Amino acid sequence: MKMASTALRRLLWLPALSLALAACSGDAPTLISQTERSQAGSHAVAFSPDNQYLVVADTEENARLWRLADNEVIYSWQSMPDAPAMTSLVGFSGDGRFVATAEYDTVMLWSVASGEPFNRVQFPFPVRAMALSPTGNAILVALTNRTAVYFDINRNRVVHVFQHDGSNVNSPVDQLINAVAISPDGLYAMTGGDDWTARLWQLDNGEQLQIWPHNNSINFLAFHPEQSVVITAAANGYTHLREYPTGEERYFLRSSPWPSNLDYPDFPVFLMTTTAVAFSTDGNYMVTGHANEQLCLWQFQSGEKISCWKTGRRAALNPGSVVQAVAFSADGQTIFSESGNGLAEQWQRR
Repeated sequence: MKMASTALRRLLWLPALSLALAACSGDAPTLISQTERSQAGSHAVAFSPDNQYLVVADTEENARLWRLADNEVIYSWQSMPDAPAMTSLVGFSGDGRFVATAEYDTVMLWSVASGEPFNRVQFPFPVRAMALSPTGNAILVALTNRTAVYFDINRNRVVHVFQHDGSNVNSPVDQLINAVAISPDGLYAMTGGDDWTARLWQLDNGEQLQIWPHNNSINFLAFHPEQSVVITAAANGYTHLREYPTGEERYFLRSSPWPSNLDYPDFPVFLMTTTAVAFSTDGNYMVTGHANEQLCLWQFQSGEKISCWKTGRRAALNPGSVVQAVAFSADGQTIFSESGNGLAEQWQRR
């Protein structure tokens, strides 16, 4: 009876899996415009908090600040103007007044209003990831020496050093940190690493508040701009939405139409690498970007998928690229996406 029961479960499971694999993408938004942001592509892209500006770490040019109202480049930034393009990471302060650009081991802060350099911080090791505080007075950087450093820019001093021990992956050494984020109120930080965990820290005293195991190395972290909610994502794994500081999980994103009352099977179609996220101002929707040239629109409160669709390619036979940044228009009807192949696209929700 046990063998028959197992066989029956397999017979029932396979049609459901076929349905998941063959499912359509839903009512996907319509492409309404496409702009070439870079000829060679970009290492990283970030929208300003008010979505009025965009900063691009071009692979062959200086970092550039775009004004989105007219799609014009208003500033071009590099700490050494005559050197080859060096910027690999970019980000805005929470108030939108400053942009941070990382060039190997050096972080430059630039004024969005004037375009002038505001500060320069050099670290003893190359920078792997970074996040600016809400007012730009501090920065959290992940370094290649397996630490994350919370640095007070105004006082020019290290405040905290965060590390990921290797216990979760049975390693005797600390693991590399791949992603960092600072909460909108500046009270908390997140770090994610090769130990397959995301960690929540309290910034006033450096205390670790939460440790969240995943099923692979953490590659993406984000705080919701208005709610006490965080996004944590593993490479080729699951993307989780949790409340903080309690750590209570609301849901994880299901990219395939698998019944919600059944556990996900261990099959690659159910996994994805999230690389970008944005939330509509009305609190109803969330859009995610992924490493397989894909965008997905979700109901924010429930985590239910509305649709997934592909971004543009430069040529039909060229492989797609990583979605590096996404945003909503103020009314939530338009979705903006920026991809590593240098294409910027606008999508109209149906």
